[in-house]
This record gives sequence, C-alpha cells and structure tokens, in this order.
Amino acid sequence: MAVTARCDCDGEETPIFRLAAVILDGKMARVCPSCASKYKDRIEMPYSPRADQGAIQPSTSREVW
Repeated sequence: MAVTARCDCDGEETPIFRLAAVILDGKMARVCPSCASKYKDRIEMPYSPRADQGAIQPSTSREVW
C-alpha cells in the first residue's frame, strides 16, 4: 500500500511519489499530476534553470585562487 498525501490544489489523496513540489501563485505547494497539467501557466518550478541566465559557471582559473 502506497503512502498518500493530499494535493494542495484539489485535496485529492495521491501517492506521495506522484506529487510535485512547485511554486503555485507564489507559494510552495504539493500538486498531483492532473493539477500540474491544469495549472501549468500558474506554476513555477523551484529548481528549474532560469531562462534569463542560462548556465553560469564560476571561473576555474588558478589566478582566482
């Protein structure tokens, strides 16, 4: 039997491995796959790469040391 938790959007009991931690309307929320597809325009992924910065790498030059 899977461990379940409620989706923060619709309150549906969902196995915890299917819930995604996202930023929904500026607040952290656990959402189920159906809510994630419904509200994808309102969701910000907290760990996704930022569109404005790309891959910024620190310098590995020995001059910095």
